Amino acid sequence: MKETSCKDCGLLISIEEFDMTHQYSCPRCHSVFYRPGESFDLVLVMALSAFLFFIPTLFLPIMTLTIMGQAHSVTLLEAVLFFFHDGYYVIAIIASSVGVFIPLLMLFLIMMLIIPAKIGRPISRLKSFFRYYEHLAPWSMAEVYLISIFVAIVKLAGMATLKLDAGLVLFVFFLLSYYVTVTWFNAEDLWNHYDEMED
Repeated sequence: MKETSCKDCGLLISIEEFDMTHQYSCPRCHSVFYRPGESFDLVLVMALSAFLFFIPTLFLPIMTLTIMGQAHSVTLLEAVLFFFHDGYYVIAIIASSVGVFIPLLMLFLIMMLIIPAKIGRPISRLKSFFRYYEHLAPWSMAEVYLISIFVAIVKLAGMATLKLDAGLVLFVFFLLSYYVTVTWFNAEDLWNHYDEMED
């Protein structure tokens, strides 16, 4: 038997035979309190794919500006540094944190939760990773960084000739892989996984 509570109305719910592959709704407010995630293997593959898409974006230019015949390419890191050089410290910190560093940390934590679970490590060693993941999840807004790039593109379009480069394409693929990973990963499945191991 599994006992849980509805996150919306707080009703305590007991499920006689819990099935990780089924979706469950609260009998009182009808909100979904459990939605099964994808298998750990699929989540892990997608998380690794996101990392592989991200690494080249650090070194490849995301766009090339041409002003009066002078071309200048900008990488992802250089774009952040430009904000610092221009004195927009708060914007630089927020954009780089919620748009890049927190998503990367989230992917790392997902892998640090799944890999030990798959090889049977005790769940007590995963609790700190789980807490960090839960705290960081609301701050993960990778689209903020992409939006800031597109805002810059729109503003610069009338001032210079812009050419979008491979780094931007790979960054978009990184974002897509990241969102698929966090959508597929249900942290509650970890506890269900260990409950099944104990049974």
